[in-house]
Amino acid sequence: MVTKDRLVKITELAIDNLITTFEECPYLFYTESDLHCYLYNEILRSTPLNDWRCKTKNGRLSILLHKEYPTKERYSAKNLKPKAKGARGHFDLSIWNPEQTEERLFRVEKSTDFKNEQQTFIAIEFDLIEGNDSLEQAVHHFKWDLLKLRGTKNKIEHGYSLVFVRDWVKTERFLKIIRKEVAEEDRIVILYAEKVRDNRIVGTLSKKTFLKYRSLFE
Repeated sequence: MVTKDRLVKITELAIDNLITTFEECPYLFYTESDLHCYLYNEILRSTPLNDWRCKTKNGRLSILLHKEYPTKERYSAKNLKPKAKGARGHFDLSIWNPEQTEERLFRVEKSTDFKNEQQTFIAIEFDLIEGNDSLEQAVHHFKWDLLKLRGTKNKIEHGYSLVFVRDWVKTERFLKIIRKEVAEEDRIVILYAEKVRDNRIVGTLSKKTFLKYRSLFE
């Protein structure tokens, strides 16, 4: 099975490829789901399928990479707060901890028995903002993704928030609003790729560094 260090390298190179592709051809992707699918494919094909295969505690044969894997925390998504009786969130892309798959179940029978669930080692959240999207909607989506990635109960070791913006007139206001939220973030990688008319901007929004990308808030 592939190692944790190798998984991080595969993931970050695939993210870099996605950012470059968006820079070169931002309309290659029709929806946010297209971005998910592109990165899923890039990650999966980076190493032989046998490297992804794993066996869970209850004998299920699976792979480490999954879409929409649930969080350990429950939330009020509307109020952007953890809530004991709220609904679970889901990560757009999740990679299980390869060192713990045989100690944990494929799926728990009771929704409160989270300690026996697979640990999400790497989590990736996407946000595509464009056209007539409202500023409030964009900020809420962004904060919702961060809430899941930052949650201590989710125990994410490597979190990535990928924000893609095209043909949206509220970019300056958006960046101004979220700056206080993310400028000192040193655990989660937050990448921002913008294409508005002939203007292209790519960089990080967090203090956490990522490959060749510079912070837009320096």
